[in-house]
Amino acid sequence: MHASESASSAGDGGSPTEVARQRIDAVVTWYTKEVMTARRSGNQQRQDALTAQLQACAADRNRLADAGPEEAERLAAVYTERLNALRSQ
Repeated sequence: MHASESASSAGDGGSPTEVARQRIDAVVTWYTKEVMTARRSGNQQRQDALTAQLQACAADRNRLADAGPEEAERLAAVYTERLNALRSQ
């Protein structure tokens, strides 16, 4: 299990947008691994649900290009919370 992270963990070394991008990418990595597991096990329902989550992540990542600092901080917090929840499963 990984240690939980905060949205503004020391050592992030980036702007709110970069922190949000890092968190979204980490969640995408987790979902991608799970999609592959679901695919190998033949669990189409789980694969479809995870694919929908990946699409939502992609939309959020695309929104970062135009997001101001407040929206980037909000996304960083949302994805930090999601990442911590996924890692604790």
